[in-house]
Amino acid sequence: MNKSISGIVAMALAILALPSLASSEIIAPFPQRTPSDAAMPLDCTTPPEAIVSLAITSKYGSDGPQRDTIDAEANRTFKKQMKPIRAFSQQLVKRANRYTLRGGIADAQCTLSWLDSWAQGKALSQMDNPNAEFERAQTLAGLSIALLQVAPAVRNDARFATVVRWMTDLATSTNAFFDATRDRLKGSRNNHAYWAALASASVAALADDKALLDWSVQTYHRGVCGATAQGTLPLELERGKKALEYHLFALNALVPVAAFAEANDIPAYDMCDGALRKIVNFTLKSIRDPAAIALATNKAQEPFVKGMPPAQNLAFLEIYHRAFPGAAPMERELLQLRPLISTPMGGNQTLLYRH
Repeated sequence: MNKSISGIVAMALAILALPSLASSEIIAPFPQRTPSDAAMPLDCTTPPEAIVSLAITSKYGSDGPQRDTIDAEANRTFKKQMKPIRAFSQQLVKRANRYTLRGGIADAQCTLSWLDSWAQGKALSQMDNPNAEFERAQTLAGLSIALLQVAPAVRNDARFATVVRWMTDLATSTNAFFDATRDRLKGSRNNHAYWAALASASVAALADDKALLDWSVQTYHRGVCGATAQGTLPLELERGKKALEYHLFALNALVPVAAFAEANDIPAYDMCDGALRKIVNFTLKSIRDPAAIALATNKAQEPFVKGMPPAQNLAFLEIYHRAFPGAAPMERELLQLRPLISTPMGGNQTLLYRH
């Protein structure tokens, strides 16, 4: 048996050996705010019409296999296609964050009302190409974490069950797509899969669906255990001059998935000899000195505007800091960018995890 086949077999056996969940209820990795008042909403606008079907153009157009050069025209098309979905997600997540900050029932009810509108309209149920599937995974992650934030205030509302069923259907469909295409689509194995894992974990907590959390952890395992000893993610290295950017993007999904697992007694941080820590260390060190990642990709890395990644690209650091305070390279400097906010991660990570 050659080394590549034996490696695949070893990973498959390791995944089968992963601990499954006990019978306890699946919980969120962050504190969920108890409602503090019964005020009625005054500024809850009518939600936008549900977007049912989606076909997404890659912002890289017909760029080569590394897909590291954005095509201006394709990017304009991509932004136009995603604009209504991103606007919905951003407004919804901000509302959920406001509930987490203040505990106002009005914000929780408005969040649920918007989601119920999309659930009733079967939003995001028809994905017409792989890029649409990839974007749905990120979108579902943000929406489900938003609902998880407000759940204590609306769990007994009949609409809550409707929304959770809708999200469970989306997560199940998303996971099936990634399973069916993993062998033929690189996007079904790289960072996109980690975002699907985050969506699956957060919906699992809403629905108390152990199969969804198991899928999430197995996907996480494939990701971090595929890292090199140096801490690089091979599929993200293939992004050429954008490899560092995509390592950060991958961590924004991997770290919260690990947090969901750990909150439910699944040891993700130490999985594969602490692989996640190696990835974090390599990636953050590369911000200051990208020589190692440039050598690994044989391409100089695209410089960040102002010499530093935007705060949204570092949102995972809030969760990582809570788990390993003082351990991350450049931690003190990077945490000065607080609040660390990422819509697909559920918004303000500093608000959710800084406890």
